[in-house]
Amino acid sequence: MQPLSPLRGLHFCCVMNGRMDACTPPPRDHSELEVGYVDRRSARQPVGGAARLSDRAAYHIEVNVRNLSSCGFMAECAAAVPIGSHVRLDVPGLGPVEAQVRWQIGARMGGMFLDPISLSRCEWTAERTDPPAKPSRS
Repeated sequence: MQPLSPLRGLHFCCVMNGRMDACTPPPRDHSELEVGYVDRRSARQPVGGAARLSDRAAYHIEVNVRNLSSCGFMAECAAAVPIGSHVRLDVPGLGPVEAQVRWQIGARMGGMFLDPISLSRCEWTAERTDPPAKPSRS
């Protein structure tokens, strides 16, 4: 019998006691979760759009946003971005959105929006519709 990998069975990350930990899925009734836990998972939309990421004054960098949800984003960038830093991501259709950098591995990084966004207003994810037909002049 092979020993189990310490990562086997891990499904998502959550924030508990102010740090990000790998967790097994929460119990369905959430009875074992710590006080203050907020499940912020939401469906991710693949996007592949260029955007500007900035902090309050120190830097402005170009990133390639790979996926987006109402609660956060995953992007690729060449620069090291301090984990825990508060940044603004320029989202087409929404403008600058406040977020906190939660992780970075190599060129990939993830951020959590401080306030959830509306994907229907985001130009990357909004449903495209044809403009209404102009009334004919008779």
